[in-house]
Amino acid sequence: MQLLIYITNHEDTIRPIMEKIAANGIKGATVVDCEGMLKSLNEDSVDAPAIFGGLRQFVNPGQAKNKMMFILLKDEQIQTVVDAIHGVAGSLQKPNTGIVFTVPVTRWEVTKA
Repeated sequence: MQLLIYITNHEDTIRPIMEKIAANGIKGATVVDCEGMLKSLNEDSVDAPAIFGGLRQFVNPGQAKNKMMFILLKDEQIQTVVDAIHGVAGSLQKPNTGIVFTVPVTRWEVTKA
């Protein structure tokens, strides 16, 4: 089992991705709001560290929060979800598109409905 995490500032990609993975029989994704380091430091500090201060002009204060999707998957399901992400969001090699990664899970417990 692996925990797949997808983070994006393109909120509009989340629902179509979840629809695609649900169509493939994969359930149980959780989506939460999140924010990146630059935005957090920019909002929480009058005097952001020098490296971030010069980047303030690039931070869009009106931008919605980023979205983070968590989903616990069997190893053989990972490529299906990654393909769905690429199919909706495009290549993550392009700037400002998002990040996806997996983390091995050695123990889990699930409540059966």
